[in-house]
Amino acid sequence: MFFDYVRKFDPEKEIFFTKLDDDYIPFSLNEFVKDVYKVINYFRANGINKGDRISIISENRKEWAVVDFACIFMNIISVPVYTSLSAEQTEYILRDSSAKVCFVSGSFLLEKVLSRIEDLPELKNMVVFNDINPDNYNRNIKLFSDIIDSGINNSFKEIIDSLDVLSSHIKNRDLVTIIYTSGTTGNPKGVMLSHKNLSSNLLACRKVLTINESDRFLSYLPYSHAYERLAGYYLAFFSGAQIYFAQSIETLSVQMREVRPTIIITVPRLLDKLYSRIMKSPEDLSSGIQKKIFLAAISTAKDGSISKKSLRWKLADKLVYRKIREKTGGALRFLVSGGGALNKNIGEFFERIGLTVLEGYGMTETSPVISVNSPGSNKYGTVGKPLQGVQLRFTSENEITVKGDLVMEGYYMDPASTSETIKDGWLYTGDIGEMDSDGFLKITDRKKSLFKSSGGKYVSPTHIEEIVSHIDYIENVMVIGNERLFVTALIVPVKNELIKFAKDNGIIHDSFRELVRDKNLIKLIKRDIDSAQSALSNYERIRKFILTERSFAVESGELTPTMKIKRAFVEKLYKDEIDEMYK
Repeated sequence: MFFDYVRKFDPEKEIFFTKLDDDYIPFSLNEFVKDVYKVINYFRANGINKGDRISIISENRKEWAVVDFACIFMNIISVPVYTSLSAEQTEYILRDSSAKVCFVSGSFLLEKVLSRIEDLPELKNMVVFNDINPDNYNRNIKLFSDIIDSGINNSFKEIIDSLDVLSSHIKNRDLVTIIYTSGTTGNPKGVMLSHKNLSSNLLACRKVLTINESDRFLSYLPYSHAYERLAGYYLAFFSGAQIYFAQSIETLSVQMREVRPTIIITVPRLLDKLYSRIMKSPEDLSSGIQKKIFLAAISTAKDGSISKKSLRWKLADKLVYRKIREKTGGALRFLVSGGGALNKNIGEFFERIGLTVLEGYGMTETSPVISVNSPGSNKYGTVGKPLQGVQLRFTSENEITVKGDLVMEGYYMDPASTSETIKDGWLYTGDIGEMDSDGFLKITDRKKSLFKSSGGKYVSPTHIEEIVSHIDYIENVMVIGNERLFVTALIVPVKNELIKFAKDNGIIHDSFRELVRDKNLIKLIKRDIDSAQSALSNYERIRKFILTERSFAVESGELTPTMKIKRAFVEKLYKDEIDEMYK
């Protein structure tokens, strides 16, 4: 696939763009290939060979891709690590994978690794992408710029010929990477993905998602995650699209207008926030007429019976929807949503204002995409049709099992977990689902998250959480109730929204700590929750809840890097408060 790419495009084609001050600095195919070759020579000089593991701990950037492809050609196995992990979690992955070299983006991540270096006997070399002073550290530290300035002056063609020879020994089932699942319980497991796994998944995605050299991706999800690595990086790269790096999730709104992306790979959390922001937009309008026009347009978008051909929709589009789309750059062909369940109503709302969202489904163990909606066949409330080459089967409990070239080679150094997950070639996903009459897959629950109340009733926490989380002032919800008499919840409020809600209802407080314990506020929130969950059975409804003072975060351990709640960790952290609800 790489050689097809370099034969098709001009060496001066600009592929990666990095924002520096107010400019986007391009990085050409020619520069990319030459830098890959220089990293290959660094590996050779330092005795890093086929089958060795190296780690990358960095935000998305061109150097990440350079190191990745150098590993691919050398048959070295890359082990990406989330930048948000703690020193202990980082150490576990580096030690478990026996990484020999670690590439980090800057001094903060370097110091995180060095703080655990005594427990990492296999780690011999550290390379830093940013320019720092290595003399400040009593270790073998090399600057990436020194590798790139190594004085190798081979031509583009000479390097391609050398890479061609170098790649001739690579086999289809050779490993490309070991990706450690973030996991919501216990230590992460290393998912081994091969050329066969990734290339089959990539080719199948290309048949469904029509992407070409005119497309621009704005990449903000971490390459450490299989979803962004395949969909936002490999898929974009091999389709000839340009990749712009987001500086952070906070800069997305500004960078969308600057980059004018045609495609964004995203998670539902971002869409939830965007939807919430749109719903609050009337508060910023000073004119009563403007508010009426905006609210009428929103009402039109929520009404599924109104056609885009109608005069009412066209007027709403001209006055409101077009302005909303302009805030995303005005060029989006579609967003791809994965890594969690997309609310059907939110998906349909965006579709009606002219922003198509294609929901997909997958997991690290399946390289990662199992199914995805396509631009020409998109059904909200489903995760699309299975990719070509993917076999699906449901167990008697409706658990989804998957077979095909996308199924991982196994968990690294963990045959017991591998045999527990893959049986007779079928990978057991742990997700409950069904196929509708049109062949679209629907995910109905997570098998491991289902719990049974002390009354013997099975409860789906994710279903309840989805219903309640769309109350404006609620940021996160975690439902509890396994072997308990009734259902309770930990609720993380949106601080500013909760303060505003309290003020609007005449609730006075001296501190946020005092506010989240205010009995009158709790009664008002209970009213809103009861309204939201009115369609649920009595045994499913949240009876009691606690408002937390601080948000759940990746850095503090409550969330995985893809924003999923680590249930076991949170339950342990809030054990006393949870027990209090059941007294």
